[in-house]
Amino acid sequence: MKTGDDVRIHSILKTLALHHKVVVVNSSIHPTTYTVKNKIIYIPAYRPFYHLIAKIIAWKNHHDLNTLAKATHYIDEAIVLIKYKPLFNRADLVMTIGSMTVASAILRMLGIKKPIIYDPLANYAQTLYLRSRKNIFELIKYGLYLALHKPQLKSSTIITYPSRVDDAAARHMFKITKTHIIANPPPLCYQNTEEYSQLRRKRDDFTRPHFILLAGSHSNKEAVLKTIEIFNNIHPSKFTLFITGPWQHLKRNTKNEAIKIVGIVPNEKLKELLAMADYGLSPIFNHAAGTFIKMLAYQAADLHIIVSPHSLLGLDIRNPRKIRLVRNYEEYAKAIEEAIQSYKPDQERRPLTCEERDKTLEAQVDKLLSNLT
Repeated sequence: MKTGDDVRIHSILKTLALHHKVVVVNSSIHPTTYTVKNKIIYIPAYRPFYHLIAKIIAWKNHHDLNTLAKATHYIDEAIVLIKYKPLFNRADLVMTIGSMTVASAILRMLGIKKPIIYDPLANYAQTLYLRSRKNIFELIKYGLYLALHKPQLKSSTIITYPSRVDDAAARHMFKITKTHIIANPPPLCYQNTEEYSQLRRKRDDFTRPHFILLAGSHSNKEAVLKTIEIFNNIHPSKFTLFITGPWQHLKRNTKNEAIKIVGIVPNEKLKELLAMADYGLSPIFNHAAGTFIKMLAYQAADLHIIVSPHSLLGLDIRNPRKIRLVRNYEEYAKAIEEAIQSYKPDQERRPLTCEERDKTLEAQVDKLLSNLT
């Protein structure tokens, strides 16, 4: 499953491309080629300053978010925007994306007067503020971020946020008024209820509940270990548990044959696992980063969800009756036990169809564009 930011960015761009010509200038530290996908033209913008400094200091660590990439980001961003200024001049509308970008401010300095939509992906300032209360380094980082982020907001015609929580917090923190909400789109959907039913029938046993924990990033390690620990103590005849993500090395921790660590799976396999499941798990108690993407996937399959408060931040709940809130691992273990005891095999399900998902996003994007006129 892609990251939540990937899903958000490409879903919005794909929706814009239904009725508009969309050209994306993508700054990257890796050499790539022009591509066209979903009627969107992607132009790779190789980062010259990063590679100059990397060559001078013999930098070898070229993963996407390495320290040098962050340190040279703003200079490279300015170079790229200057290079492609003629392209921005010809556009009817410009969209800048990213929590750390200052592209809107730079484009205004370059004389670009077109409307600019800015999508910061979330109100990252709130996250930094919470961290800054406990750490002097984070306080300095927060101050620098505000110094750069305020001109970015001021230079943008309208700012889009993924939730009412992010929108309200940003309005309060920055005294901005021209905002719009485009909810994070679910990472998957089903063509229709028939597709969903066919996938669900691949399950071989409806006498016990099936649980699933989507744990695609390393920040989920504690949740994975605690979940394995809890299910190790339950008789294998009472459940099946699927865990996705890079956790094959933790198979040595499993002492129960009903625990299936399936690794990183393609999207179609993920749809199948979710259709076969009854309960989605999100026991994330120490951070909120990325939790919304698993929650959106669970809701798309209309699962019952055992969830921490962190995982609900900024989300609109599709079916509140299917949410079981837990505040610590003790409550989490108790909720799992109760789910097993109260399990009923023939539960009515209403999965999210692709038509429903796409229409919702298209309506939000259309409203955004109408607010610019």
